[in-house]
Amino acid sequence: MSERDGEFKDLANRAYMAYHQDGVIDILLGAGITGFGLNMLFDSPALIVLSWMPFLFYMPLKTHITAPRFGYVRFSGEQEERARYTRLALVGLLAAALFLGFALFMAFSRAAPDVRALLAGRAMVLMGTMAAIILAAAGAATGLKRLYVYAALTLLFNIVGAFLPIHEGVTTVLLGLTIMASGIWLLARFLRTYPKIDEEKSRDGS
Repeated sequence: MSERDGEFKDLANRAYMAYHQDGVIDILLGAGITGFGLNMLFDSPALIVLSWMPFLFYMPLKTHITAPRFGYVRFSGEQEERARYTRLALVGLLAAALFLGFALFMAFSRAAPDVRALLAGRAMVLMGTMAAIILAAAGAATGLKRLYVYAALTLLFNIVGAFLPIHEGVTTVLLGLTIMASGIWLLARFLRTYPKIDEEKSRDGS
């Protein structure tokens, strides 16, 4: 590989990473976790919709927030494949985390009293561990290192919650709000760093 090819690949990698620094996936992930925690708190099957509905807004938000600022970037070849794989990996892995968490929670809720007593304090640690593994796998698949941080936070919140006399839904909501706050900060920084293309052109012309 020539030096020029190496520089182009490095530039493409930077563009790819910048494209995913908009905080969209963080906000939606946090909203989904928060919705799952509310479902646990109020024990209402109707609220479970809040755990998966936010992910329906992923592409619309990308289209309205990210695409107008990266219209001049066209990923090709390896980068385009990587971007497509990133979308599939994030949606698939996060959906798997929510599905497994919901399945375990419902199984625990319907278990016999003696089984629930045996698993009390351990079910959330188990779910948290599984979610953390999936988040870490998503980080490895996409190259988004902050997903490793969210995996560590998931473990931390669940382990701490297991030793505190509070409802596990509270720690789950707090985890979701923490990730959402991170996403909002990333989004604010992204909007400042990357203005819309027409805004940038008008600013250059003035």
